[in-house]
Amino acid sequence: AMIPVQGPQARGLVWQALPASRASSEALIPFQAAPRGEGMIARTGYTGEDGFELVVPAGEAAAIWRALLEAGVRPAGLGARDTLRLEAGMNLYGQDMDENVTPLESGLAWTVDRSRPRDFTGRAALDAAVPQRQLIGLLALDKGVLRSHQTVYSAHGEGQITSGSFAPTLGRSIALARLPAGARTGEEVEVDVRGKRLAARLVRPPFARHGKALV
Repeated sequence: AMIPVQGPQARGLVWQALPASRASSEALIPFQAAPRGEGMIARTGYTGEDGFELVVPAGEAAAIWRALLEAGVRPAGLGARDTLRLEAGMNLYGQDMDENVTPLESGLAWTVDRSRPRDFTGRAALDAAVPQRQLIGLLALDKGVLRSHQTVYSAHGEGQITSGSFAPTLGRSIALARLPAGARTGEEVEVDVRGKRLAARLVRPPFARHGKALV
């Protein structure tokens, strides 16, 4: 089982609930992990916030969950997590990317090291690729909620929203959209929302981080 604990107080609350885990996890930097019994504790997450992901044997999960609740951790649903990951500009597999989309078209070029002469599966295809599309952020300028599958009209051609929602941190709607490669941040576009065209601005994600707006 995996139990993510996220937020500005997450690490302290995990250590309060599971004191023995502090020694192995206090020095972890983001993306690092340390063994914990038959599982591990990782300084990772899918919210854009700091915290840990606890990977534990299924038989221990209920007791750990109760200890976290007693320490002050509060449950959050998938809707809250999806809002946070969208504000952080994180892709959702099956919506913002899949096996038919390259990292170059998903805002994930930084995850693939092509600076060194090393071979890996798919390198030749990436080196030969000339991206025709890109994943870019949208910030609504008009009232209305941006949602996946809505059509985006830009000066460079049409695109489509892959993920969209109201962003509580910004007080307006945001989205990730796949648009033609020529589109640039700062440009204004229109989004078809139930037959009406709403204005939006192209921005570079993340939209917010640690509770503060970035766009």
